Amino acid sequence: MFVIPTGDDLVSYIQDFTGSTNTAEIKKCIFLCELSMRNIELPALRSDPYAAENIGVVDQYGGIPIPGDMNKPILFFKQGQQYTTNATCTGNVSENTIILQSTPPQALQPGMNVTGVGIAPGCTVNAVGGSAIGSTITLSENNTEAVNGLINFTTPPAPSSQTGPWIVYDRIGDRDIITQGMIAQLYLQPVNVPAVIRGKFSEVGQRYKFLPYVASGDLINLYYYKAWPLLFAPVEDTLISLRGYVQDISGSGPWTAKITGLDSTAGVKIGDEISAISVPPDDTGSLGTGTFYVTAVDSLTSITFSAIGGTTPIAGFVDDIKIINQTVQTNAVLQTWVEGYVYGTLREYYIKRHNLDDAQIYGSKFDNAVNTVEDQNNLGKWSGGHTRLTSVWQPRQYRQYNIK
Repeated sequence: MFVIPTGDDLVSYIQDFTGSTNTAEIKKCIFLCELSMRNIELPALRSDPYAAENIGVVDQYGGIPIPGDMNKPILFFKQGQQYTTNATCTGNVSENTIILQSTPPQALQPGMNVTGVGIAPGCTVNAVGGSAIGSTITLSENNTEAVNGLINFTTPPAPSSQTGPWIVYDRIGDRDIITQGMIAQLYLQPVNVPAVIRGKFSEVGQRYKFLPYVASGDLINLYYYKAWPLLFAPVEDTLISLRGYVQDISGSGPWTAKITGLDSTAGVKIGDEISAISVPPDDTGSLGTGTFYVTAVDSLTSITFSAIGGTTPIAGFVDDIKIINQTVQTNAVLQTWVEGYVYGTLREYYIKRHNLDDAQIYGSKFDNAVNTVEDQNNLGKWSGGHTRLTSVWQPRQYRQYNIK
């Protein structure tokens, strides 16, 4: 099957198709295309509501900060009485106990996940000696270093209650969440607690608020469509190795040289731009003062680079070898819905070229591709049965409820 794996490959495809040689122009057309696709809802863009990074922790205001990568909420839910709490603790390295120096706001229990400075990865609570200051907490793993600070305790991801209530939150408007929150004391009170309660959530400011009320430290699973990175947007530098040795310098500008003794060359590819620093007296080498590109990946610990412009590289040790000036080359939309990129870019290209006939043709193809995606959502195959901003499953006044 033909695919377009990267942004650079997409530029080449559009250039071959149109006969254009203007790379900058094609990238601008791709950007305009992306602006029309920002709200697309694809399965690849859905979050994993069970992943740790998508489990929101309720703050002191009874809300959860809206995730920075959220495009559109789908559904939030709460699995039993889950919560996160913390306490100041001390402990010795290589021992499997810590001592409480403050009282945790919520009770500790065996099986809770433990995180913090000095706590081993994957550590859990084996035994709780109490919640008062001076109580000893026994852990499943030995401390990796001395513990002296705030330690977090989180109930395990499985529901801690086998009988509920488990709460599924439906989205309502911000006006509704505020007005209904003012009469929260009159909210439906269960007489016989059902297995699942349908609550409500909405955005107020930069937080999500919930009914029934949630307590500080409670955990709520967030299921939503994620925003996606635009192609050719800047990416943070990638560290290759903390240290390396420059050698085998040849040429008279541009120069060729090797860097050996690297921690790893995983992810390094030909054409990557690199940098390094030299800190005397430990470092005696230098890449020079020009621009440096990888020309070969020689082994798991060695690369060859070309130095263009500037001064001659110097043999010796260098630190912090990084890949720099990177851009986004792929995203979930390009990987799973390439027709959107192709048709949308061609539409923008022909609009810019004032070729309205071809622009209309590819605009129609783009609209058909979008409509196909929306049809899948409306049929409930991807988005749960409808595209309303409020759920059709709002809480009802069943007989097992009464009003306080």
